Amino acid sequence: MNLLGVRQQFIKLSGRYDLATTTVAEFDTDNGADFFINSGMRFLDRKYLTSKTKASIFEEVVAGTWYLAFQNCRAIEEVWCNDTEARWQLTRYPYKTIKKNYTGLVSASNGGKPLFYSPIWIRSTDYTDFQSLGTFFNYVKTDDDGSYNGIIFAPKTDVACNIEVVGRFSNVDLSGSAATNYWTAVMPDALLKAALYQVETFNRNTEGAKDWLAAIEVEMQSVEFDLVREESNEARVME
Repeated sequence: MNLLGVRQQFIKLSGRYDLATTTVAEFDTDNGADFFINSGMRFLDRKYLTSKTKASIFEEVVAGTWYLAFQNCRAIEEVWCNDTEARWQLTRYPYKTIKKNYTGLVSASNGGKPLFYSPIWIRSTDYTDFQSLGTFFNYVKTDDDGSYNGIIFAPKTDVACNIEVVGRFSNVDLSGSAATNYWTAVMPDALLKAALYQVETFNRNTEGAKDWLAAIEVEMQSVEFDLVREESNEARVME
C-alpha cells in the first residue's frame, strides 16, 4: 500500500471527507489527511521498536574532516570508520574530553585515524558552516532547520575514508500519493490506527484516544515479539 491507499482508507474510516479533495470520489488529493497520517507514523516510530528502527548511514569524507552532520537519527549507538586498509570502531568520549585533548582539531595541520567521537548538538546561526573559533570551534550549520544532528571525531582524518553511523532512525514524512515506507508496506493497519488515534488526541477526545491506543498496542505486540525472538537468536549464536 502507498500513501494514497492509506489516505483513502483513513478518510473512509474516520468519516472526515473534508480532509481530502477529489473529483472522482477516491480521495486522491490531500486536504489535511496526510498531516494525521504522518503524525501517526512519527508516533509509531517513537513508541515502538521494529526491525527497521536500527539503521546505518555511510558517508565518504575527505582528508581533514572532523565532523559529520545528518538527519532523521534519533539516537547514535555506534560509529565506525574504514580506509583502504582496515575498519575499526570509534570510542565514544564526552564532548568536553575531546575539547580538552584536541584543542587544535580544526586548525592543526596534523591528522590521523579517527579514534574517538562525540554526538553534538547543531544550531542554526549566521556564521559559516562549522566555523573555527580560537583553539577549538563553534559547531554550527547555517541551513539547519532543526532536523540535523551529528558527530565530531578526532583525530581529524589524514586520508579519505568512510564513516558509518549506526543508530535509531525515524522515517521521513510521507509526501506524494505514491510514497511508501515500512509502515505503509508492512504495517498499514497499525499506521491507520495511529492516524485515527492522532485525530482523537487533537480533538481532545480522551476516551476515543484510549480505545485507539489499546488497538495499536494489540497490533504492535506481535511485532515486538518478533524483534525479541530475533535478538534472542542472535545472542545464542554469539554464545
